[in-house]
Amino acid sequence: MITLTLNDTQIVETIRKHRWPKGVKYPYCNSNQIYKYGKALYKPCIQRYLYKNRGKQFNDLTGTPLAERRIPLNKALAIAYLYFKLGLSQSAIARELGVSRLTVIRILRIFGNKLKDWFRILEA
Repeated sequence: MITLTLNDTQIVETIRKHRWPKGVKYPYCNSNQIYKYGKALYKPCIQRYLYKNRGKQFNDLTGTPLAERRIPLNKALAIAYLYFKLGLSQSAIARELGVSRLTVIRILRIFGNKLKDWFRILEA
């Protein structure tokens, strides 16, 4: 069985550092008028924020393929790596990580859609 050595806290900190190198901003308009708003209920490594102007909440993972995933973040990243980088089949990934094939399919669909959106932005 394959395991990713990064834990959820390390993954979230890395995402936060690269996503907002000059401080956290509201992901939909890049406003910096936000403040911390507690931690996520079941994932205490994820910081929640509140956008002052509209009262909208968001967190470190909002707008990323890892947002609202029920499986551990390291498994979601391992699925994406094994499929997109190493070319393993969905069934092989499910066996290696000890998850269902349906979980693998869902994660790959989410990552695939986000990648399409990213390339669409780059082409514009």
